[in-house]
Amino acid sequence: MGATDNIYKGRSTFMEELTEASEIIFRATERSLVILDELGRGTSTHDGIAIAHATLEYFIRDVKALTLFVTHYPPLCELERVYPEHVSNYHMAFLLNEPDIATDT
Repeated sequence: MGATDNIYKGRSTFMEELTEASEIIFRATERSLVILDELGRGTSTHDGIAIAHATLEYFIRDVKALTLFVTHYPPLCELERVYPEHVSNYHMAFLLNEPDIATDT
């Protein structure tokens, strides 16, 4: 079971993700700040890209809400070319300093 499974309602991570995304989609307005993190992660890569692309394009074209969309799907970067006035891609990296496991007690 994934971290966001809802065993009380019998919902998988993917179903929970879609339920949450659906609520955001229906409630968002052009005055909203929409933050979506890794939408589509609960399914196959192909389907995840399709879900993420369709959702992001909906926010760009129809809702026109300010949206922060975090993803690891490179094909979504193409939306900057299609909607240059509305989409900017940013990349973030990090350094991980791990303690020496052998001396960690």
